[in-house]
Amino acid sequence: MRTGLVNINWNKIKEFCDEDISYYLFLEDKSIDAIAAIRNLNRETVQQHIIRGKIKFGLLSKCKDEKELFLYLVKVSKQERLRIIETLQYNLKKKLVDYIVENYSEMNWKDKESAIWLLGELRLQEGMKILIKSSVHNNVNIRRLSVSALGKMADKKGEMALIRALEDENCQVVSYALKSLKKVKSKKCKEKVEKLLEETNKEYVKNICVELLESINEKNKL
Repeated sequence: MRTGLVNINWNKIKEFCDEDISYYLFLEDKSIDAIAAIRNLNRETVQQHIIRGKIKFGLLSKCKDEKELFLYLVKVSKQERLRIIETLQYNLKKKLVDYIVENYSEMNWKDKESAIWLLGELRLQEGMKILIKSSVHNNVNIRRLSVSALGKMADKKGEMALIRALEDENCQVVSYALKSLKKVKSKKCKEKVEKLLEETNKEYVKNICVELLESINEKNKL
């Protein structure tokens, strides 16, 4: 059975997660008690699987491809995006990231901002190149979102881009870069952070610098 991005094929049951199996059985008119017995799960767990399935597949059945999924995610609230992303399996996350990578250059600024945010939440390596490149974009919101997303990725590949962002003219971008450097467990940034601590007149930036330097010093003791 196929509806939009939902493809139910029991021959591929090994590819399904626990929640999906419960929900697919529910779609076949199995009762909650029957599903619980079939799957050797308690009733409450099956109910949670079905609730999450309704959220996930209610959306996916309306989207014929990853473009429509992206356009839907752009329109909804941050909380709704997070809830949907949490339900997506790896293969669909990969398709969504691939769509963003292939179409990013043609997007308007607002969609680019949403795309950068999504790449950070999806946390797939395929999005790294765009995040690094966008960390020097002429739009300050895109730079800020990019350095924040690089922190969520927690990948050393983004370390030098984050160190470079410490020189950004916008203090918010700098503060996000500092937080992200802590997440990637950077040690290379120490000299620049010490210099920034001496030169900045922003108290909140100083506080983050101190936190990051303390974190680096702790790691050096190990």
